[in-house]
Amino acid sequence: MRVRSIAAVVVAAGVVLSAGCGTVKYRYFMAEGNKAYKAAKYDEAVRSYLKILAFDNDNWTANYQIAMSYLAMYHPGSTHPKDLEYADKSIKAFERLLQLKAPDLDTEEKIRNYYVAILTSAEKTDKVVSYFEGILKTDPNNGLVMSQLAQIFAKKGDFPNALKWFEKRCEAEPKNKEAWYTVGVVCWERSYRGGPLVSDEERAMVIEKGQAALDRAMSLDPEYFEALAYVKLLWLEKMKLLSAQGKASEAGDAYTKADEINKQLMELAKKRKAQQAQTPAPAAK
Repeated sequence: MRVRSIAAVVVAAGVVLSAGCGTVKYRYFMAEGNKAYKAAKYDEAVRSYLKILAFDNDNWTANYQIAMSYLAMYHPGSTHPKDLEYADKSIKAFERLLQLKAPDLDTEEKIRNYYVAILTSAEKTDKVVSYFEGILKTDPNNGLVMSQLAQIFAKKGDFPNALKWFEKRCEAEPKNKEAWYTVGVVCWERSYRGGPLVSDEERAMVIEKGQAALDRAMSLDPEYFEALAYVKLLWLEKMKLLSAQGKASEAGDAYTKADEINKQLMELAKKRKAQQAQTPAPAAK
């Protein structure tokens, strides 16, 4: 019994010493890594942080510092082999972080934003899309993610997919006037800036979609000045389309409608100005 007791004590002591040794090593390598990181010696910092992962692969802070070190070494937009390497290593490090439990929700969101930013900067659009679509599988009504997907496709010049996701956001958030307003704006931009790349059929379609979306926005807020301004602009787009098709009378009606809305905008602007004048100035501190 005495021999067994002594053995148990020795084993327990070994566990304590091992745990203490790990803590000492962690503090030492983390301090060395942070010192190198602050001195902008990121390669050296990574080497120190990797030593922590050698005995504690799930260490959140070490994984985070590795991701940030590679991100700091990467020059956005560069196609130099080293920058491509740093981008890939940073992406892998952030993917590892996303598998670990972050200290809090704000930090978790920050990591997601960093991850999306590096993917976007490295032009790995397909990977960004896959990532966001993965989020929507578990959170199908996440309007923010839908909006981000729409913006990604818009930057790619993929209008159909951009419009699809902006409209999906409206479906998910039918009471969100800004979501409907955004659809109206992107439809106007497609018509106004599309030039000869946009056929008459597509232009008529986006004008109709844009007007319908803005009508929804105005139904939620009858004095939505910005939405009303784009209603006017879409009527002007319709006027240009009808005029190009030789439909002079209908084009004239569209212009009249735009002029009527312009008068509504002027009245609404006066009302806003009068309300602002009646609002008391904040008290001086």
